Amino acid sequence: MLKSTTCLMAGVTLATILPLSANAETNWAVSGGLGTLGGNAEIKVQLNDYFDVRGGYNYFTVDVDETYSGITYEGDLDMSGLGAYIDLRPFKNSFILSAGAHFGDKLIDLEARSNENISIGDQVFTPAQAGVLDLKAELTNPTPFLGLGYDSTFQNDGPWGVKLLVGSLFTGEADVTLESRDGLFSTDPTFLAELEKERLKIEEDAEDFKFYPVVQAGLSYRF
Repeated sequence: MLKSTTCLMAGVTLATILPLSANAETNWAVSGGLGTLGGNAEIKVQLNDYFDVRGGYNYFTVDVDETYSGITYEGDLDMSGLGAYIDLRPFKNSFILSAGAHFGDKLIDLEARSNENISIGDQVFTPAQAGVLDLKAELTNPTPFLGLGYDSTFQNDGPWGVKLLVGSLFTGEADVTLESRDGLFSTDPTFLAELEKERLKIEEDAEDFKFYPVVQAGLSYRF
């Protein structure tokens, strides 16, 4: 559903801006900033008084730890990738409404190593039996984005501008995998059945997190 929405959004965007851009005087700018998606760099084009388009790359990798059913997992969250957006200036000023999509793997990659007995599914296993638990959660790709903010890139007399943006990525339901390695029971059918119960619990918990908040602040330079 989210992928269909993203494709529809892209089609509507292109159908809207291509006729406008044919007769519009364009201005170009580059920008950089920081926010909840890490550091980003973008190229922007002003199509007319109402529409800008921008695309760029963000880098965001952070260490995380999560606890599920008493098991602590440690690893990293990677949400680096490319983005393509269209900004609407409904009042022909610095206020913008932004829509687009983020492209790239959004992956939570975690592992658990326990020194104590742990509960997996409906049973308890020793550390030697369970081994190392590898937990991965992959979010929707591409990911639709909606937001609003302030962008003075093409509104100032000088070349410098300021951008503030708040919004959300609609990440959808996470695709969760949970595996065991280097354990005495890593290939045991009974253990694997309990591991699948645990995976389903985690996947159910992850259904509450279908949105990722986006907050960005940065500077731009117009050519």
